Amino acid sequence: MFVDPRPADADVALEPVRWQSGRNTSAGRRAAHDFLTLPDVSRDVAARPSMKWPHDPKVAKLVATHFGSGALRASDVGQYAGAGDAMAQALFTWIRRQCGTLKRLMFRPVLLDVVAVEEQLMYQENASEFEATSPLYLGIETVEDHVYTIGERAARLNLAHPRLLGTALILINRASFRTLLMRTPDDFVGMFAQWHWDGDPWCTDDDAIDVLKDRFGEKPEEFQHYLPSVVRDELCPDSMTIGRYDLRHHKWCPFPALGVGALRRLRWTQTGWVRDLCAELEHLALLLTKAGRRSLFDWAFRPEAIYAATSIAAGDGSYVGDVLDTHYEYFNNGGDGSCFHGFIPLATSPDDIRKQYADLSLGFSILRQVDRVASLITREEMTQ
Repeated sequence: MFVDPRPADADVALEPVRWQSGRNTSAGRRAAHDFLTLPDVSRDVAARPSMKWPHDPKVAKLVATHFGSGALRASDVGQYAGAGDAMAQALFTWIRRQCGTLKRLMFRPVLLDVVAVEEQLMYQENASEFEATSPLYLGIETVEDHVYTIGERAARLNLAHPRLLGTALILINRASFRTLLMRTPDDFVGMFAQWHWDGDPWCTDDDAIDVLKDRFGEKPEEFQHYLPSVVRDELCPDSMTIGRYDLRHHKWCPFPALGVGALRRLRWTQTGWVRDLCAELEHLALLLTKAGRRSLFDWAFRPEAIYAATSIAAGDGSYVGDVLDTHYEYFNNGGDGSCFHGFIPLATSPDDIRKQYADLSLGFSILRQVDRVASLITREEMTQ
């Protein structure tokens, strides 16, 4: 669930006092260690922090401009404890209104000043590329993975139309490029290929054997479990394939999705949850058309996110767990990953503020719509 019982201003990081949630975060598939786990906070610390910091005229001016733009409501501020605190309360409440209640996506907003952002980027490889352009930043954070499986629902969807399931995954993939990291079955194949097939998810068994022999030895029984012909059907069957990377031209070539007209016609031939899915996909397609090709979250910096806002797997076989275990192990051994999807500088002029909130509203609306689609094509969370 996106909405949690903590106060609206719970995730605030402003200099010189910074506060993080006392929740001990862990990966949904396995325990995380070291920097993947947030530090424990004593139970004696109040759940609603009292934020105190020297008056910052730049922050105060920015907050006043955001309230004056009309997007934020003064009525959403409970107990006033400073400009940053008021901004966090109103902004987080506004985000909740855009998202509603989510069943398959998990993320949370964090308000940070420049110093707090720089601390988050301290160990990032490209941290020097960050240039502060605003006194305050909106961070979007996911602190653990949740994996949902399509399973037997694939057969019902393929019966309705051979490209219906593929269309759902293609649209989720498009939404991911415009908003937050979300994994679909093709992502799991890509992650597996990084570790076992020299990075090529479309390689043949013959291509992979040489790489696998170097890692597992010459005996077939030692590496045949990792052959593409064995793994690909479990991680991403043909009906869930959303495109192909053209190695010759070095570009991603997505497969076509069903259009709005086709979805509308298909809806009238279906019943139950499949009919509902067609309607939700039609709405998602229209939102994505409105967004165009641009990112709706104007990131100042995007670290490599460890956890996805949602992960949709083909099934609950062992390969999914193996992929994620390897993924976590890599970051646990020194990869420069982050729980943050990125950091958005809050706009400073009235016109830019209105445009920013319009883009954010559309982005969160797309995420809400993805959640509805994902809820229809997947079953409950994958068991460990």
